[in-house]
Amino acid sequence: MAEPIRFNRRALLNFFNEGLTEANGHHTAVTGLLGEPLAVALILHYLKRNGDSARLVSMKVTTGHLKGHRLDAWIDNGQGTLYQTEIKMWAGNAFGGLRLKPDADETVLLQGGNRQWKRIWDAEKRDFLSPVVGKVLTPMRRPPGYEEAHVESLACFWWMVQPPGGSPPWFTVETSNLDFPEIHIFSLTAYLLSLPDDELNLDMPLLTQRMNLLDSLIIR
Repeated sequence: MAEPIRFNRRALLNFFNEGLTEANGHHTAVTGLLGEPLAVALILHYLKRNGDSARLVSMKVTTGHLKGHRLDAWIDNGQGTLYQTEIKMWAGNAFGGLRLKPDADETVLLQGGNRQWKRIWDAEKRDFLSPVVGKVLTPMRRPPGYEEAHVESLACFWWMVQPPGGSPPWFTVETSNLDFPEIHIFSLTAYLLSLPDDELNLDMPLLTQRMNLLDSLIIR
């Protein structure tokens, strides 16, 4: 098993949320390298802090057909639930993004989170505004060994997202979807802001594989 990778929590928040000048031209490349592995690692970090023996099952999530929607991860929470997961690593510098300073107060965070939530969720229809997120409510073919598993839907965002009145980093809302009457929402920014530690040790075997591949290509 690969060793955990150490991350600077504040540096992650600064890079993805502040639109740093020195990061110009690098956000897309770094997000492509880190994005989904980082999101999965933080989801697992959150679930394990709550006492669950969570694990990543697969990053191949399909309807079972050659065409159709694809999601990003199957995550077993260790307590009998399998999450079909869609990840959106939209950062602060992205179109419609939310730039946040590391010392932003609760009022700024709540206002920003509410604004971003309205950008993705139709409260009246109880559905996502965009199909690129709404596909998370499409039933996917369960992975081998989980054919009878209880499946729930999880949408994970880098953005600070909060419904009116505020919420923890992980919250659940009702939907109008018959297959998934509720959807779990996880805000990575909100979660990182809630943590007291400046250093995080995250299990990220996929990132380790990518870094090893890069090392094999580069002559130092």
